[in-house]
Amino acid sequence: MAQDRPEQTTPPQDRGAPQGSQAAEPDEGRFGQARYDDLLGRPGYLVRRLHQIHMGLFAEACDGLDLTAVQYAVLSVLYVGEAFDQLSLSKAVGIDRTSGADVIKRLVRRGLATRDASLEDRRARVVRITDEGRRFVRGVRPKMEAAQDRLVAPLDAGEQEAFLQLLRKLIEANNEHSRAPMK
Repeated sequence: MAQDRPEQTTPPQDRGAPQGSQAAEPDEGRFGQARYDDLLGRPGYLVRRLHQIHMGLFAEACDGLDLTAVQYAVLSVLYVGEAFDQLSLSKAVGIDRTSGADVIKRLVRRGLATRDASLEDRRARVVRITDEGRRFVRGVRPKMEAAQDRLVAPLDAGEQEAFLQLLRKLIEANNEHSRAPMK
C-alpha cells in the first residue's frame, strides 16, 4: 500500500556521488553515510517495519483469540514439556524479565500455563503448560503458520531459506547487544 511506504528522505538525484562528477567521498551523504539517507536503506528501520507487518499478519490470523505473537512463542517453548523458571523462559524467547512475567501472568490467568514455587529454590517460580494450553497451541498452530507463510510469500523457496539464514546470522552475531539476549 502506498501509505505503508515511508516518504523518501533523499531525492534520487542526491543519493550517493553525483554522476559524472568527482565527489570527495563517494559514500558521503547529507549528514553521514549516503546509504542511510533514505529510510529504506537502513537495516534497523526495515527490520522494525517488517516486525510491524508481521505483528499485523499474526493479529489478523489469530483474530478473536486474544493472543500475541510473544504469548504464542512462550507457549511454544513450554509445549516441549519442560518446566522453566520465569527468567530462563524469558531468555529462551528473547524478552526481558518484566515482559516475561507479564506474559506468563496473562497465560496463567487464561488457564494455559501454571506458575508455582520451585521445589529447589523457593524464590524462583516454575512455569509449565497446562493440558488446555497444549490444546490451544495445537489449535493456533495453523493460524501461526498462515501468518508466517503470508509474510514470506513474496519470496520464492530459495529466497525464503536465504532470508532466514541471513536473519539467524544477524541475530547470532548481535544477540549480546539486545536488552534481552536469547540464551
